[in-house]
Order: sequence, then structure tokens, then C-alpha cells
Amino acid sequence: MNKLIVKGLGLAGMVSAAGMITAPAHATSATGDATVKILQAITVAKSSDLNFGKVLASSTASTVAIAESGTRTCGSGLSCYGTTTAGAFNVTGSTGETVSVAIDNPTITLSDGGANAMTVALNTSTSSMTLAGGTGSFKIAGTLNVGANQAAGTYAGQYSVSVNYQ
Repeated sequence: MNKLIVKGLGLAGMVSAAGMITAPAHATSATGDATVKILQAITVAKSSDLNFGKVLASSTASTVAIAESGTRTCGSGLSCYGTTTAGAFNVTGSTGETVSVAIDNPTITLSDGGANAMTVALNTSTSSMTLAGGTGSFKIAGTLNVGANQAAGTYAGQYSVSVNYQ
């Protein structure tokens, strides 16, 4: 009888062990890659200033606009003279990459160095561009708000632009 119990336990152990050996595995694995593209630093260089030319003010407030092409539109009541230019900038960076272009403060103040001032609303010819051959360019246009009886003088102000990879 002892032999029968031992044989029964031995058979049960073998069946149990066989079930553990033949159980299918549920683990799997995969691999991934890590990459990086190092870009050339962006450079931005001014090639021309935004120049509204010369303006003869009147008793009426008006505007002078410079288009991206550099052409001027002189508002009613004003007389405009002289050479005008749109602001222009050249950009260099990594070939084929897209960059964003922005004016940091699109409304600036031009001052005569004293108490007299005028505002300019600025806009850019593009908000983004692809650097074909590693280069690109953009223009800055603007509208100058000339006050009624604006004081005579030379008015100046600065603006800054930002160019970033997208």
C-alpha cells in the first residue's frame, strides 16, 4: 500500500512539473533608435533701415506707410519727399530648415530726443521661411502716425526681430 501512495505522489509530481515546463512564455522585446540633428547657429544681419524719408506735417494728423517693397504712401494733408526703404534682414542657418520670424515689439516710438514723439506700427514680410541653401531674407514695413502740427526734427527709434528654428 505504501508503494501505491509513493507511486501516486510521484506521478502527480511529474504531471505538475510537465505543466510548468510546457507553459508558453508571454515576454517579448523591441528596440528603438535615438537620433539628433545638430543645427548651425542662426545669424541675422540688418541690410537696410526702415526709412520714411522726409515729411512736411500739416494741421491734420495723418500717416505715412512704407510697404515691403519700399514704396511710400503719404497720407492726406502731408507732403512727402526723399528716399524711402523698407527694413531688410538677411538670415543664415542650416540648409532646408524652417525658421520663424517675429518683431519683438510691433509698435515702437520714434523720438526727437526731447518731448516730441510719434508711433510706428511695424509688420514683417513673412512669419516663417525655409532656409534654401542655408540663407533667407525678410523685410520690415511700417505705418508712421504723424500728429497734427508735428514738431520739426529728426525722429529715431529702434526695433528688434527674432528668428528661431521651428
